[in-house]
Amino acid sequence: MHWHSFQITILVHITYCHNPNQDPHDEDSFILIDYHFYISNDCKHDSKFVQHCFKLHWGYIFYQGFQPTWHYVWFDGCVNQFKFSKP
Repeated sequence: MHWHSFQITILVHITYCHNPNQDPHDEDSFILIDYHFYISNDCKHDSKFVQHCFKLHWGYIFYQGFQPTWHYVWFDGCVNQFKFSKP
C-alpha cells in the first residue's frame, strides 16, 4: 500500500453569519455557523479548485438569502491554493 497510495483534495469552508432571527434570550443564537466540505480527486491542489469551491459557496450563501458585505479568509499558509489573481 505504501507505493500505491491515492490522494484527494479536501477544502473545509466554515461560515460565520449574524443570525437575522436571533433570540435575544439565547446567546448561542446570535451567530450561525455553517460547515462545508469540498472533496475532489483533483490532486493539483491549485487555486482553480479553491476558486471553484468559493463560487459554489457564494451561490449557496445568496440562495439562503444572505447578502454579505465582507468575506474574510483564514488559511494555513498554502500560498499556491489561495492566489486568486489567476484567471
